[in-house]
Amino acid sequence: MTTHRPEGLRPPKVPRPTPVPRTRSEIVDRLCPLDLEMFWDRIATSLPLVEQTETPGEVVVTFCWRDAEAEAVLLFVNRLTDERNLADTLLEREEGTDLWHASFRMGSDWRASYSFLVQRPGEIAPWVVEGQVALRAALDRGQRDPRNPDVCVNRAGITQSVVSLPDAPPQPWLAARPDVASGTVTFERGPDGREVWLYDPPGVAPDAALPLVVAFDGEVWTGQQSLPTTLDNLLADGCLRPVRAALISSGGTQARWAELGGSDGAAYVVEQLVPWVRSRRSIGDEVVVVGQSLGGLTALRAGLTYPETVTAVASQSASLWMDDLDTLLPTGPAGGLAGRAPRIQLAHGSQEWVLAPLHEDLARRLAVAGVEITTVAYNGGHDYAWWRGAVADALRALLAPQPRPGKQ
Repeated sequence: MTTHRPEGLRPPKVPRPTPVPRTRSEIVDRLCPLDLEMFWDRIATSLPLVEQTETPGEVVVTFCWRDAEAEAVLLFVNRLTDERNLADTLLEREEGTDLWHASFRMGSDWRASYSFLVQRPGEIAPWVVEGQVALRAALDRGQRDPRNPDVCVNRAGITQSVVSLPDAPPQPWLAARPDVASGTVTFERGPDGREVWLYDPPGVAPDAALPLVVAFDGEVWTGQQSLPTTLDNLLADGCLRPVRAALISSGGTQARWAELGGSDGAAYVVEQLVPWVRSRRSIGDEVVVVGQSLGGLTALRAGLTYPETVTAVASQSASLWMDDLDTLLPTGPAGGLAGRAPRIQLAHGSQEWVLAPLHEDLARRLAVAGVEITTVAYNGGHDYAWWRGAVADALRALLAPQPRPGKQ
């Protein structure tokens, strides 16, 4: 599927500022051909391999692919692979064997999605295509790691594997639990016919006025990585106040770029969606807008443009290369937004070499403008692998249970 974007809306493609941290695996280097069956049967039962190093907080992570017929194998790891220099993450073949591998020195708290692309004999490599859009479409459709059960789904709807190193932040609220009551998810056609999934928490009266969570890209968050499941688990663990949620569809790639690439997405949420939800559900005064990438930027626009409606924003990896937020930020504490601005949790991946410095700069500008802001950097890329956990972390911070009277 070809990605269509309105003219001028294209993220910058900047080469990696540092070399890919390629290294060698002691485990693989000690292998001889006679060891291969033992390696696959006893050592590589769970991949990637992780080896300690002499440096605290750093490990060697080794990705492996078993294939006796392949001509070449490309490892595509979110924001580790440089799309301008794919050779740096091509796998190496152990001569005379079916083992393909590549090793990297990484921080022990790293988490990322990854997949493999395989060139078959007599075929052109699937990553040899014309144009950046076609290349990204090919990379997003790689094969998952059959020896790694941890997966997430990208925006294209393709299941990818996830590497989570030993010190990566825990994500305990992702999977459905048999002992946890499930909320109700209702599919409706919202304003302008947009697909909307409405979540109502379990065990709460229909007329109870609850905070509303609005999440962009609802088609992603109602599938394998289910935001309703995360909400159920957070509620069961006492980490969140009861909430209702509206998960709105992107409307497809072209509509997403057209709407979230400008101010229309923020206006749609506040002027159309929230009143529409109020006409169907009992919600209180708190409205939290959640988004990633273009959705993260739109969540920020919604909060800063409509502070009388949006009380909090959870933004992950906002597309700040399009940043026009200065027009919404009065300068100086005296003329700033203090007292009427939403609370903001701004998160980014430390491997996002374009977005990381932009997030750090925005955080400073928001603080000067009087906004109550917290920032979080996750060791990862532009990636649902960590976004799916960061959403839970943000909601816990922004909608924590209120202490009971008399309790400290």
